[in-house]
Amino acid sequence: MQKRAIQRIPDVSSGIRYTFCRHRSGTSGGTRRSTTLLKEGPFGGGRERGRERGHANQPVSEELKKVLSPEALAWLEGKPLKTKDDVKGKGKGRVTDFQRPTTEIPPSKEKQLFTALDEPHDLALPESSDVDAFVDETRRIPAGTLVELRRADITMNAVVLYTMLYNRKWVMHALTSVGEVWHCHEHDVTFQLTNFVDEKLIERCGLFERAETEAESDARVQVLSKLRSFEKRFEHDCHAIPEIANGMSFYDQVAHSDPTVWSPLTTREAAVKLLGKDATLTDVDLFAVQSYLFASGHLYVVETSKFLEKQLFWVRPRQEVSDIEAVTEMVLNRSPALDVFAAKARKVIAESRQRSIESWEEAPSRRPLDDVEWTEDDRTILRFLVASLRTHRLIQKSPFTVPVAHILKAVGMHSMKKYNGTAAHHFLIELGMLAPWDEPISREIQLHHEPDSVDLTPIVPTPILPSSLGPTDLYSHDVVESLRHDFGDLPVYVIDDWGAEELDDGISVERIPSDPEHHWLHVHIADPTTLLPPSHEIARHAMQLSTTRYWVDRTIPMLPRDTALSRFSLDSQQGQPNVSLSFSMKVNTSGKIVDYKVRPAVVRNVRTIKYDMVDALLGNESGTTHFPFGGAPQRHEFDMSSLGPPILDDLKLLQQVTQRLEADRLKNNALVFSLPRPNMIIEPRPLPSDIMSTSVPSEFRGFPKLTYGVANALEMGSRVLVAEAMRAAGRAASLFFRDRGIPAIRRTVAPLQTELRGKIEELLASRGPGGVVDPYVALAARVISPPGQYVLTPSIHALMGIPEGEGYMKVTSPLRRFGDMIAHWQIKHALLREKGERGAPVLFDEAWLLRAAEDLSLREQAARQSEIIQQSFWAHWFLIRWMNDPRRAQREHDPLRTLKARLVEAPTANDKIGEMNCAVYLSELGLKARLVGVPLDQTNRWHLGDELDVDIHQVLLGTRPSLDVTRR
Repeated sequence: MQKRAIQRIPDVSSGIRYTFCRHRSGTSGGTRRSTTLLKEGPFGGGRERGRERGHANQPVSEELKKVLSPEALAWLEGKPLKTKDDVKGKGKGRVTDFQRPTTEIPPSKEKQLFTALDEPHDLALPESSDVDAFVDETRRIPAGTLVELRRADITMNAVVLYTMLYNRKWVMHALTSVGEVWHCHEHDVTFQLTNFVDEKLIERCGLFERAETEAESDARVQVLSKLRSFEKRFEHDCHAIPEIANGMSFYDQVAHSDPTVWSPLTTREAAVKLLGKDATLTDVDLFAVQSYLFASGHLYVVETSKFLEKQLFWVRPRQEVSDIEAVTEMVLNRSPALDVFAAKARKVIAESRQRSIESWEEAPSRRPLDDVEWTEDDRTILRFLVASLRTHRLIQKSPFTVPVAHILKAVGMHSMKKYNGTAAHHFLIELGMLAPWDEPISREIQLHHEPDSVDLTPIVPTPILPSSLGPTDLYSHDVVESLRHDFGDLPVYVIDDWGAEELDDGISVERIPSDPEHHWLHVHIADPTTLLPPSHEIARHAMQLSTTRYWVDRTIPMLPRDTALSRFSLDSQQGQPNVSLSFSMKVNTSGKIVDYKVRPAVVRNVRTIKYDMVDALLGNESGTTHFPFGGAPQRHEFDMSSLGPPILDDLKLLQQVTQRLEADRLKNNALVFSLPRPNMIIEPRPLPSDIMSTSVPSEFRGFPKLTYGVANALEMGSRVLVAEAMRAAGRAASLFFRDRGIPAIRRTVAPLQTELRGKIEELLASRGPGGVVDPYVALAARVISPPGQYVLTPSIHALMGIPEGEGYMKVTSPLRRFGDMIAHWQIKHALLREKGERGAPVLFDEAWLLRAAEDLSLREQAARQSEIIQQSFWAHWFLIRWMNDPRRAQREHDPLRTLKARLVEAPTANDKIGEMNCAVYLSELGLKARLVGVPLDQTNRWHLGDELDVDIHQVLLGTRPSLDVTRR
């Protein structure tokens, strides 16, 4: 029986009584006092206070005007709030005759806990914070939608009243089933049912925490009644689902036959299996099944990324379930096996701590731990502890929490307030079960393989994909050989970093003697689709990865580097012609693209040059990474003698043409702002497999060499030149598909948003060279950028200054981005069709591309998140080692002594601990941190972007690396 669901559903009358009891008493003198969240400064902790009127003389932004009703706008402008009777002339001379309470009703315990848990430190999961401090959430849940809210162990059903932009966050206001209005975020939502309540009824519910009129109170009671009716049906189904699951051995049916392998399971798939129906499944059915899966955390694990979109759970492997049951049983029965394990662990940990100090400066190494014999119970406990480290959403109860705490307390070597993932990670390192340099989070990604959402095989055979090709067959010949344009001796410059792993683009410039006002900018892209068809198993593997992952300790390439595909890198054919897909843009002196060509090509005169060399030749400022702790890598020596006057002339002209393109985009309000990020360097890279963790404890010594870099993330010098050329190629590709009426996957970003009138105009006016804006000025202006999305039409990209109707798409990195390969196949198919080849009008239709775009978006975000997690893990590890280095007293320079933080999120009150939740950014380290120890009334005069002097309070690793600081 699903006790969680039953216990949390209140009687509807209690919700109604709660709503009425807040409005029974009258105010003195019969005057009306509207209630809103007023503050003694920008961030006052959300204390409610009465006012006679709205925010008089306060400008209302266009964004708010789109969301709020005329009555709400009038109130914000300082006008009295009128009832319908007043509008009709039936009022009695009063603003409203609704009686307000004289005493405040305290919020429920659930609401207090829900609010207190809105902390800015859960950085390991996409739902808690986007990877960019300026990007908002991707969804807008409409008013009238029924939602399930989950935050940690708090679960509540509610109906959305409205969502508004406040302090750079979209805050959703929802009427809960206990009659309260809760403020929440859309990443708190795990289930939604749109159009649950009529929009007009929602409008009558009002805007505030408490109903302001009797009509608003009546509307809320109607919403609560409908919500309760839904919950009754839901409660009935929740009783039935566990019994059905047990009766049919549901877990055994969905678990993988290999006892060590995870398997995916969507909510709908589970509902179909459990209830034996598909087309007739109701929303209540799906909600009840999802609740059962949530409640069965020992068997099914909620997906950590974009759950609301995916509705995906992971079925635990049989071996892991067996280990959970065995260890839980040991803990419940106080098994002597735990005492035996604890005694061994204490001995191993004591030796490990001594060894760590002795080998502090040694290179990393591993050898077997021969003097300890581990029993089968010991091995079960070890597997259990390692499994506990896997990333999980805090919204689902973990079966590891209590047993892990019991084991660590029994060992008694770790004194912590919380025995959580951080404690378990530290314990396993000292036990020798994990190598200190074995980053656990990104390695876990390889355990889960999401199912493919699209089939790469077109229905109708085409020249791009003949029906004769099987899953291991490459093209026998170049299908577009007859279409290739030969660029002859035109110099092609491949400009990249030292040690770049994939050289997939080159650029060249062509003068037009008869027309000196125009130049051709050519962007030549590596062409792996010359050999690789969509039907090949390598293509399917590339789709699953979506992109190459550049992790700190290793690279996971999208395309295997030990195959014939490796020859398509533009530097691989020394002295031999290279095939490419070339995008040519004719650019005038104003920076307009007046013509374009997209062609398969052959390039013969390829020159590989490094960014440093181009910057030195052109006199540009270079370097985008600084090293706050010293140890900057030695600069590469390079010989400039080979770069003669013709190359200098080409590079100067390339810089002029790309600067014109950039200037034209800036006229369309392009701008750039970004916070610095860690750029960690590890040696050796990749880490050798013989020093990594094994299935039993080992003896580890030393540590890899870590260098702490902080990347500016803003393009400089020759990087601007190359990036602008790539953007131009993406624009030309969009025009190619637009002019042929072919759907294609494009990237769009809507215009900036802010809750403050005039701030976007001020921000645009503050732009420096290249459209760069101080990120903290953008924060203070409360500016956010809507997230980038994939669409099939040529849409606006506001950040790049690319207008509606032109569009932009990614086509310049097919060796490392699968979406680019899709575009290359489409382009070749279109060109062959124009030549007269038979086949379908388009290679992939709109429905296929929409599914592929959604799939790419989710996979690319997961890949990007894994890179950020890796950087964060190694940055936090560096700080721990820096602060605990036995030689720290001898240092002359320590950047941690002068740390400064900038406020990046509006502080929120945490009444649970009597402090403010404050998120800050440490630009010198490129890290987000939590400012702790701030009293509830201390942030009244703080503003976004304010600078504070801070000291590090603690650094934590585990599956959620985090950093706490205090004011200095």
